Amino acid sequence: MALIAVLIVVAVAGVALYLWLNQELTSEIKFENPDGEVGTALVVYHPGRGSFHPRVIAGFVEGLASNGWRVAITTASRQAPTDLSGYDLLVLGSPTYGFAPSRPIRRYLKRLGDLAGQPTVTIITGMGAGGRSTSIIQREVQEANGKLVKALLLYRMRPNDDDTYVDGEQNRARAVKMAAQAAREIHK
Repeated sequence: MALIAVLIVVAVAGVALYLWLNQELTSEIKFENPDGEVGTALVVYHPGRGSFHPRVIAGFVEGLASNGWRVAITTASRQAPTDLSGYDLLVLGSPTYGFAPSRPIRRYLKRLGDLAGQPTVTIITGMGAGGRSTSIIQREVQEANGKLVKALLLYRMRPNDDDTYVDGEQNRARAVKMAAQAAREIHK
């Protein structure tokens, strides 16, 4: 009987944690490089509960802005823009929870409906396992008729560069630099 009670408590705690991690967070739209002339990118992301994913997104935004893009940034919420007609690039970012992209980013993508060929970048972060999460978001973008331009998978703990092993904060800093470099390679 005690074992059943423990299992119930663990299950309830697991569900509560999953719901807390996937809670929708609302933010205003902020702009980087408002005078950018290359094109306009919309970055919609779920920040998660740590600092790693927002740092990676900030690195990607910095890379786009330094490459001449005008960048609008907001969180995946009901208030995020769903009319993409004024945007040349859509960027979807999510941490991995339960081996899948966060529920807010997936709900946002469903609200968008048909992407009609919209060039799209996906940015998935994870502790050390994000392959399934990346596959899911790529499939959902393609099913929504998005044109996948780039898919990034960056890790908080697992090495991001197999050729040059770094640990801890160095690895996280490398992930941010990799995101910025990936953004610099995107052209309209």
